[in-house]
Amino acid sequence: MAEGREITRRQFLKYGLAASAALAGGGLIYKSLYKGVTSGARMETKYKKVLVLGVDGMDPNITGKLLEDGRLPNLQALADSGTFTTLATSNPPNSPVAWTSIATGMNPGKHNIFDFIRRDPGTHMPELSLSKTKAGVGGTGYESFVMADRFWKLTSDAGIPTTVVRWPVTFPPEKVEGSMLGGLGVPDIKGFLSGYTYYTSGDPGESDKQSNKVVKVELADGFVNTELSGPKTRKSGEVVDVTVPLEVKLSADACEITVDGKTTRVGKGFWSDFIRAKFKVGMLKSVTGIFKAYLIGTDPFEMYVSAVQIDPENPVVDITSPGKYGAELAGDIGLYYTLGMPEETDGYVDLKLDSRAFLAQIADIEAQRDRMFNREFNAFKKRGEGVLAFVYDSSDRVQHVFWDEKVIDGPVDGLSVNDAVADYYDRKDEFIGGLVSDLDEDTLFLLISDHGFTSFERSVSLNTWLVENDYMKLKKELREGDEAPLFQNVDWSGTQAYSLGFNSIYVNLEGREGNGVVEDREYVAESIARDLKKLKDGVYGRDVVNSAYLRDDVYSGDYVENCPDVIVGFNPGYRMAWQTAIGGFTKEVLTDNRKRWGGDHLVDPKFVPGVLFSNARLSADSPSQTDVAPTVLDAVGLRVPDSIDGSTLIR
Repeated sequence: MAEGREITRRQFLKYGLAASAALAGGGLIYKSLYKGVTSGARMETKYKKVLVLGVDGMDPNITGKLLEDGRLPNLQALADSGTFTTLATSNPPNSPVAWTSIATGMNPGKHNIFDFIRRDPGTHMPELSLSKTKAGVGGTGYESFVMADRFWKLTSDAGIPTTVVRWPVTFPPEKVEGSMLGGLGVPDIKGFLSGYTYYTSGDPGESDKQSNKVVKVELADGFVNTELSGPKTRKSGEVVDVTVPLEVKLSADACEITVDGKTTRVGKGFWSDFIRAKFKVGMLKSVTGIFKAYLIGTDPFEMYVSAVQIDPENPVVDITSPGKYGAELAGDIGLYYTLGMPEETDGYVDLKLDSRAFLAQIADIEAQRDRMFNREFNAFKKRGEGVLAFVYDSSDRVQHVFWDEKVIDGPVDGLSVNDAVADYYDRKDEFIGGLVSDLDEDTLFLLISDHGFTSFERSVSLNTWLVENDYMKLKKELREGDEAPLFQNVDWSGTQAYSLGFNSIYVNLEGREGNGVVEDREYVAESIARDLKKLKDGVYGRDVVNSAYLRDDVYSGDYVENCPDVIVGFNPGYRMAWQTAIGGFTKEVLTDNRKRWGGDHLVDPKFVPGVLFSNARLSADSPSQTDVAPTVLDAVGLRVPDSIDGSTLIR
């Protein structure tokens, strides 16, 4: 396949969320789609407070190896005095599903999050599971797809002080008995989950010429005059991009960036401080955003600009609860990244940033999160009771792009761990050491991750596989480079099933799907599951799929009907193709993954459990993610609702 035609992670996100008009439009409202349950009377408990610290993607195998090497002394001490075990992850093991299962104590059939992407059955079109836009009396707003109470709702209902910071799938933020800052799912001011702009006075490559992320500029007398793109708005009946002038004055090893009359200096090979930009989206309305720039070079001029993010001191839509919390936080620790996934993985994967630039930004994000944590932890320690839930997620991004281990070519002697990954674990160990030493006996500490990691060496185009196995019919034959996203080449009249998302296959069921033709859902789903188990990698002679799970075998609850009919559990080394995620194709079923995104976790959940550390000796008999929420509730003396699937781990 031509490299320039390959669908990237950024394009997948673009198709999944197009909420620019919502952010730039009139008033914004938000709400959850479910009704809560009351938590009942408090019970006696040995704990008064619970600290839940999430480290996204913390892998038990890497942790174990580094412990054996003596590199994680503080985690070793925690394991010796308390608990260290694996934590069974969700099915599928992707972050929105896993973190929601942790927070609710329920399976996806009860909480309604079952992949990064969900489909509209009426149109087969993809939409992100993180939130959705909806028009209302007060304007366009956001709603959560989560249909179950998370533990902080129950602790808040009981009047227990509760703070939640950067937990995934918390946009829009919920009202809690304390404060909440949204995590994965918070968009930029365009309404996207990621993005960047690369300005260059040099000659862009062919693929860059086709990209709307690359801007060719003219360098004249040491100045570059260009534009910074912001939200969309309606003008004369058309949707247009709102821009502001961006002036760059160059010197030999630095530049001065001027936006809205304010100038920021940035050295070559460094990130700028946050820069504010104000976009006029109407006669009396403007939207303020913040961004950072990285000066790559001056001859030719090359500058990388992050997504323009929601300004926490002047948010276009609430990203915190209460709304003033975001500005209060910025007042105490300085401006901070608000985007749900601010790490510049796209720029690194697209070869616009080198590892030095990427890791410098990771260090910046981590420093901000540490300041956030210290602020909330100091307040937490002073309370007589309470819950603090805080998530670090740069760990996930570092492992995605710096994963060294290869499994398809055969196992190697010992686990190979990239230095950048090991260094991250080292720093987190040091951080946790200081944290644990500051805990009192009344506090239960839970250190958890949503999943582990493995390699991503071969991409699997499940829609192409469905075509080759007569489950899907196309209007015209697949051609090299014609990825046909959004099912534009599908003949629904002859299609029994389709794949969308990262582990999901849906039967084209009559009466459920808009173009449904299948009458017997179970028969088709069972047939697909059997045939998937036969899928072999002809190059390496390996089985591609470990298990193909049927919906009703793994899910239960009121929202099972929304779940995929078949959940694909890949073997390590294999993962769904980016093209499949948004209803596209590749010419071949199996292709090599040649991108820098070399680690992943979207495989059979048995291969990528998370971790659980605690300062208490917990019941460690195969704990699962659904056990975390009931453990939190039990620790603060609340009755565990019958709807929760998991059980408390407190002995």
